[in-house]
Amino acid sequence: MVQCCVPCCNNRNDVNKTISFYRFPLDENEKKRWLKLIRRDKFTPNCNSRVCGWHFPDGKAAGPTRFAWNDGKAFPDHIPTKRKKRMVPVSVEDEGTAGPGPNHLDIAPQTPGTSSVVLEIENDMLRKENDQLKRELEKQKQTFSFSQISSHPDKVNYYTGLTDAATVFFLEALLSKFYLQYHFNWNVQIMPLIDQLLLTLMKLRLNCGILDLSTRFNCCRATVTNIFTTISSALYDILYVGMMENNIPSRFKNQTSLPDCFQPFPDCRIVLDCTEVAVSNTERLDTQSHLYSHYKGCTTLKALIGVAPNGVITFASDLYGGSTSDKAITADCGVLQQLEPGDMVMADKGLTIRDILPEGVSLNIPTFLVNGQFTVEEVNHNRLVACARIHVERSIQRLKTFGILTYIPYQHKKHANKILKVCVCLVNLQKPILHEIA
Repeated sequence: MVQCCVPCCNNRNDVNKTISFYRFPLDENEKKRWLKLIRRDKFTPNCNSRVCGWHFPDGKAAGPTRFAWNDGKAFPDHIPTKRKKRMVPVSVEDEGTAGPGPNHLDIAPQTPGTSSVVLEIENDMLRKENDQLKRELEKQKQTFSFSQISSHPDKVNYYTGLTDAATVFFLEALLSKFYLQYHFNWNVQIMPLIDQLLLTLMKLRLNCGILDLSTRFNCCRATVTNIFTTISSALYDILYVGMMENNIPSRFKNQTSLPDCFQPFPDCRIVLDCTEVAVSNTERLDTQSHLYSHYKGCTTLKALIGVAPNGVITFASDLYGGSTSDKAITADCGVLQQLEPGDMVMADKGLTIRDILPEGVSLNIPTFLVNGQFTVEEVNHNRLVACARIHVERSIQRLKTFGILTYIPYQHKKHANKILKVCVCLVNLQKPILHEIA
C-alpha cells in the first residue's frame, strides 16, 4: 500500500486507482523545494515516499502547490477557518503507481508520521481564529474616554467647554484630593476618575441624555446618575464654596486689572444682571404660577449673576422662580451684604435697586428718557455704560453655552443651584473675555 506523505492528505493507492503518485526528485535542490512546499522541511524521504497527483494541478514540473491548508488553491491568499469537503476531479499524467481518487479529504487512518503535523496545523488555525474573535470582542467593549480626545483641543472644548486638556487634568487633580461621597453610597470602580469627570462635563456642556452617556461609557444608567451627581457636587464644593462663595473681589483689587472700557468707572465693584433657565413643569398649580416667566413665556428658574469689570463672574445667586422680580432676587440673595461704602454697582436700567442699596453704595445705570430727547451728557453716559456692560453680557452668554442651562431636567431640579454655580466656575476657567487682560 502506498500513501501520500503530505500532511492532511489521506490518499492511498488501494482506495482509488485513478490518480498517480510521484517520487521525490533526485536533485537535492528540487527535493528541498518539494519538502518546503508540503511543509515537511525536516522529513527525509526514502524510496517508498510518494506525493499523490492531486497536489500537482499544473503538472509535476511545477511541483506540489495544492493542499488542504490553502483550500485547494494553487496560490493561497489566506488560511481558512474551516476545511470544506470538496470533490475535485483530477487529471494528471500517468506516472508511477496508480493510486486513490480526487477526494483528498476522504477520511482514512493517519500514519503516526503525519498526525502530529496535522494537529499542529489545526492548532495554528484555531489560534488565529481565536485572536480574531478576541479583537472583535475588544472593539465591542471599547468605551468613550478622555484619552481619545486629550490631544485634540477642539474636541476637548466641544465635549467639556474647557480650553484644553491641561485644565481638565487640573480639575482631576483637585478631585483626586477630595473625599468623594457617592450619591448612591456605592463607589464607581469600573471607570477611572478622569473619565468620570469627562462624563460630568459632557452632561453639563452638551446636556447628553442618561441613556446616551450610559451607551458611550458602557455602563448602566444608575452609574451615570451616581457619577454625575457626585462629581458635580464635588466640583461645587471645590470651585464655588472653596473659592467664590462670599468672596467678591474689592474695588481696589478690581482696579489692578481694570480694562480700558471701565476707566471712566474706577469704583465699579460688580456688574449685575439676571438670567433665566427653562425648567420642566410641575402638576401643582401654585408651583406653576411661581415658576412661570411672562418674559420667557414658560416656566423658568432665575438667577442674579455678578461680573467683575475684567469679565470674571464673581457672584451667582441661588435660582428663584421665574415670576420673581429682579429687584426681589437682588434684595434676598445676599450680594448687597458684601458691598462696602464707596462701591459702585453697574446694572441695566431694569434693575432699579437704588433704594435698597447699602449706605454709601452707588448705582450706575443707563439714563431714562424723560424730556423726549437725551442731552449730550446723557448720550455719552449711556454709551460708556453700554460699552462696559457688553462684556457682562458676553460672560452670561458663555454661561449659556453649557447645554444643561438651556433646560434643567426634572431629575436634576433639586441640584439646579449647584449645577448653575459649577457652570459659572467652568466659565471662569476659560480664556479671559477681554484680550487686554489675558
